[in-house]
Amino acid sequence: MSAAPPRLLAAVLAVLATTADVSAQSTSLDERLLRLESEVGSLRQENQQLRAELGLEGRAGQTIVRPAGRAPTFSVGGLVQAQADFGDKGDARFTTGNDRFYLRRARLNAQGRFLEEFDFRVELDLAGSLADATGNRAQLTDGFINWNRFEFANVKVGQFKTPFGYEQLYADPRLFVVERSLANDRLTTGRQLGVQVGGDLSSKQFSYALGLFNGTGVNTTANDNDRFLWAGRVSATAWQGRIGEQDARWTLGANALTASDSHLPAQPAEFGFDLVPGGTRDNLFAGRRRAGGLDTQLHVGPFDLWVEYLRARFQPSSALPARRFDAAGWYAQATSFVVPASLQTILKYDTFDPNVSLSRNRTSTWTLGANWLLKADDIKLQFNYLLTDLDGVPAKNKKLIMRLQTIF
Repeated sequence: MSAAPPRLLAAVLAVLATTADVSAQSTSLDERLLRLESEVGSLRQENQQLRAELGLEGRAGQTIVRPAGRAPTFSVGGLVQAQADFGDKGDARFTTGNDRFYLRRARLNAQGRFLEEFDFRVELDLAGSLADATGNRAQLTDGFINWNRFEFANVKVGQFKTPFGYEQLYADPRLFVVERSLANDRLTTGRQLGVQVGGDLSSKQFSYALGLFNGTGVNTTANDNDRFLWAGRVSATAWQGRIGEQDARWTLGANALTASDSHLPAQPAEFGFDLVPGGTRDNLFAGRRRAGGLDTQLHVGPFDLWVEYLRARFQPSSALPARRFDAAGWYAQATSFVVPASLQTILKYDTFDPNVSLSRNRTSTWTLGANWLLKADDIKLQFNYLLTDLDGVPAKNKKLIMRLQTIF
């Protein structure tokens, strides 16, 4: 009996020792698991940061694919704008007044960027005209390389929109109305081949762009003389804050261009007072032209107001009989969401005078419209009703334009 307590005590001590050892091992294992989880979390965070820096976090509406080259970011996309119009002819951009269905734009694009602070964009347009066409053809819209090392001085080389005209520079699928104002189509120079420097200053409160271009039109690699088209634009946020409970912003912009061209078309008689409004069919003009413009935009919550004025002076070359003339136009456009982020209403007035020294040659249009944003601009229905007043024509032209747009 006397030996039992020592044996019992030894057994209890052995159990306690084993328990302590297991407890120590468990504590050591928990610590190792915690360290391992911490290391995995750090690796995950570093991986996410690296993907963000490389631009591999795909944005909504984009397809991220693996490029054939060494660009860490490469995305493909495009848009389709299926359109129909009914009623009268409308302004000079429309060929006839026949009711019709057509593709306004069908585009495919690819863009990406390199770690060496370069980005690029290439876009093809498979359909893109308001005039009647018997066959669609593919052509390049954008094709450029941009050096983006400095936010205040990006350098862009290739084919892209010249920095002239606020509405012209605004992206086609983001416009509030179906078609731009006639003045913007006639007096701006659209896309050209050239080089441009531009950027943002003062925390993006001020931006600028200055470019040098051939001036011979889109998809034209030749220059018709040794001179270039110069175009520049500056814009600034004049005020930003709140009005009541709504975010508000007021911006101002100004732009100018000058060009001297020697191009003569097959029928020189087209140039002068009898030519299409503004003096530039497809931006072809023989002589010297100077143009300028001012614009302002006000955004208050669901409401937007745009106003823009453009004016150009055309001095035909000595080979043409026409004298110097000025063309001018302006528009005011108000839009407002009646259903937030879904249903938007539009009221716009624009007018264009191809020769301000002559009377009864002005085109003025009222546009009443609505946009139904099914998925923002990615899937959008647009309805525009146009009342166009052509000087010399007693009755107003009435035209309904409808568009279904998808961006992919």
